[in-house]
Amino acid sequence: MAKNSVRTNGGSRSGSIAGTALKAVLWTGAAIGAAALANAVIFYKTPPLTSKLEGGEIRYFPTPDGDVFYKKAGDGPPLLLIHSIGAGCSSAEWEAVWHALAEKYTVYALDLLGFGKSDKPSLLYTAENYITLIDDFCRQVIKVGDGRGECDVIASSLSAAYVIALSQRDPSIFRRLVLVCPTGIEELATEPTSTSRAVRRLLKTPVLGTTLFNVIASKAGIKNYLTSRIFANPSRVTPEMVETYHVAAHQPGGENVLPSFLSGFLNINIADEFKDVVDLPLIVWGRQSVETPIGEAEAFVRINPNAKLEVIEDSGALPHVEQPEAFLTAVRPFLAAADATPVDEEAEALTAA
Repeated sequence: MAKNSVRTNGGSRSGSIAGTALKAVLWTGAAIGAAALANAVIFYKTPPLTSKLEGGEIRYFPTPDGDVFYKKAGDGPPLLLIHSIGAGCSSAEWEAVWHALAEKYTVYALDLLGFGKSDKPSLLYTAENYITLIDDFCRQVIKVGDGRGECDVIASSLSAAYVIALSQRDPSIFRRLVLVCPTGIEELATEPTSTSRAVRRLLKTPVLGTTLFNVIASKAGIKNYLTSRIFANPSRVTPEMVETYHVAAHQPGGENVLPSFLSGFLNINIADEFKDVVDLPLIVWGRQSVETPIGEAEAFVRINPNAKLEVIEDSGALPHVEQPEAFLTAVRPFLAAADATPVDEEAEALTAA
């Protein structure tokens, strides 16, 4: 009887443990299901993205990985605008200077693959992917390089590092470089480690990765990031701006770049490349930038003494957004100097004679 009692109690305990485990599995499954449903609803309820750049032509550039959206406006020497990289980034970043630049230049503003209105395939995004994309866009769309002339470029943050790398590899593509709070020397310069792929795989987990993305790219998350890390004056971060970033971030596939970015695959070290850049570079930095502190500008100027530094007061990491007039005041003369046609002294002497 005692043995039977022991068996009965043991069976009861086993049944209790099994029941608890089953409940845990069911609750975990329910939590995962709820998270997956919530993620799907967020993307489903997000309206299609419309370009904030008014006027100009809407076009798409086909690449092996998907179509790249861009707008073209103006008439004059070609000028390429490349936005920064982060959740919700897009060519809308150039809205405040778009019309002013198009008065003098043929301006091209693209959404990099994985951002804005461009396709967002699920792939391993790397610095080389974007360098190749920019290279192909310049050659095939703007039709520069290979002896066909050059274009000017204004690029922000990590995209500026890609431009520096491309400029050094082929000096025939760009004429003047305007680099806005560039990275690649002290920030976002470390190559992926041996654990990077494991981290990326974890971040690519459908429910976990998308949930993390939705936390980072929530309206509250976007507002906090812009006010604390990007803008000098938080009052300039309007609800409309937050909405633009939020809608751009939650287009189908909008979460696909984040795992590559957070695991370091978009990083690039351009210290050696910047040293050898033959194109005259202008570095524009917001005095109050937190994301890329002004102190990092010293490394760029030290490595390439030909670089010219313009500091925009009362501005953070996006001076072209926060202080567009001051930004244009710094950039226009720099670009215009390259527009001036050199005087042919010999022809001038013959005319005078």
